[in-house]
Amino acid sequence: MEQIRDYNLETFKAFLLDNLKNIYDLELLVLKGHIITEFTINCYLENLSNISEANFFKGGYNHSLKIGMIEHFGKFGDRNSGMVKSLRLLNKIRNGIAHTLIINEQLIQEYINSVTQLAGKSFINSRHDLRLRFSMATGYLCGEIFADYYDNKKKY
Repeated sequence: MEQIRDYNLETFKAFLLDNLKNIYDLELLVLKGHIITEFTINCYLENLSNISEANFFKGGYNHSLKIGMIEHFGKFGDRNSGMVKSLRLLNKIRNGIAHTLIINEQLIQEYINSVTQLAGKSFINSRHDLRLRFSMATGYLCGEIFADYYDNKKKY
């Protein structure tokens, strides 16, 4: 999925929608959302790297370490800690499914609340089902990371 590097904002938006819409199984949605988030993080970290040919898609770094890199080197200003918190919650949700086959809906709600705080507004209607609220939160989080990547492509 390395071609995501070349997406513009509209193509990325279409990519998100195509991959998150019409998924009614919450577990599958979490797994796909986690993967898309990791693709987005890969682009962001490649952009921050001092190595011109950095490839975080093949670099052998685990998801948790990538989140740690964002914590230390991310350029989200005051929002950096909120981004890291949300990313860690998403990773914890995914790990719960991958290692115990259990989906923790309370943790998903905590994730949604974390992203809502990050957004600084109530863009997620609490009356929507959990699946839709999760999709919206994940779309927002990926959108913020990708927009920063796109706006600053190899500028750092």
